[in-house]
Amino acid sequence: LANPPYGKDWNLDQDAVRKEAARASKNRFEAGLPRISDGQLLFLQHMLGRMHDPNEGTSRVSIIMNGSPLFTGDAKSGESEIRRWILENDYLEALIALPQQLFYNTGISTYIWVLSNNKPKKRAGQVLLIDASEAWLLRQKSLGAKRRDIPDGVDRDENFLPYILQAFEDFQDQTI
Repeated sequence: LANPPYGKDWNLDQDAVRKEAARASKNRFEAGLPRISDGQLLFLQHMLGRMHDPNEGTSRVSIIMNGSPLFTGDAKSGESEIRRWILENDYLEALIALPQQLFYNTGISTYIWVLSNNKPKKRAGQVLLIDASEAWLLRQKSLGAKRRDIPDGVDRDENFLPYILQAFEDFQDQTI
C-alpha cells in the first residue's frame, strides 16, 4: 500500500518525465501526463509499470490518494486521459472511500485505489465501490489534523476492518 504526497508538483522532474513519456515504446507514462501541480497520477502509473506481465502472474497494487486524481481535469485533459486509460485497460478493481481526518497533516478525504493487471473473470469490466467514510471513531487525543481512526480491534473493541475486507472479497458495493 503506497501513500504518495498529496498535491506534490513534479516540476523538478518535468524534463525526464516528458522525455520518457515521448518514447514510442511502452513506458511508465504512456497513459498521459497530469498537470504539473499534482504528481499522484504519475506515482500511480509508476506502480502500474512495476507490475508483473499478466502472462507471468497476477499483480495487485494499492495506493491511498486524495480526491484530486478522481475529480480534477477537464475532458481530454491529462488527468481525464489517464483515468480513461486505467478503465479501458480494466486495471481499477476497487475504490474505497476513507474517513476524513485520518492523516496528521490534513483532514481531507482520501481513497484507496486497488489496481490489478489480471482481475478474476467475474470482475472484468467492473469497479467495486466501498464507502468506508463513516467507519471511524474519534481518537482519544488528536495528532495535528488526525482526529479519527479506523478501529482495528487492537486499542478498542470496535473493528471495522473485517467489514471492509468482506465487502472487497464478496465484491459487493457497500457502505460500511
